[in-house]
Amino acid sequence: MPDKSEEQISDLVDTFYTKVRADSLIGPIFDEAIGDGWDEHLVKMKSFWASVMLGARSYKGNPMMTHLNLPKLSRGHFDRWLDLWRETAAEICEEDIAALFVQKAEMIAERFLHAIILYWDAVHQPAASQTA
Repeated sequence: MPDKSEEQISDLVDTFYTKVRADSLIGPIFDEAIGDGWDEHLVKMKSFWASVMLGARSYKGNPMMTHLNLPKLSRGHFDRWLDLWRETAAEICEEDIAALFVQKAEMIAERFLHAIILYWDAVHQPAASQTA
């Protein structure tokens, strides 16, 4: 089985985010959040995936809080993100490695989506009427 490498992760991230930026559903969300900081974002995402897939300890950040601070993301947003990730992983990686990248991405997406739903329900729930 071929190994995952930082070069492979770099190719995957670059190709994936090219697709994300062109996507009509999630592209505008990313562009609004990242603005002119795409170079830094790509470096951060390569570090993130190297940490996830290679056990590198280079990633510094709190991706959950970053996503909670965006406008509410829905399952549709995450489904589109995963569709593009699956497509890109299949193009860049051999099948067994692509499957590992997809498995990790699916777990991350579910965790983030669950947290976002709980957060938005708690923060935006109408205040209970106070009766004295």
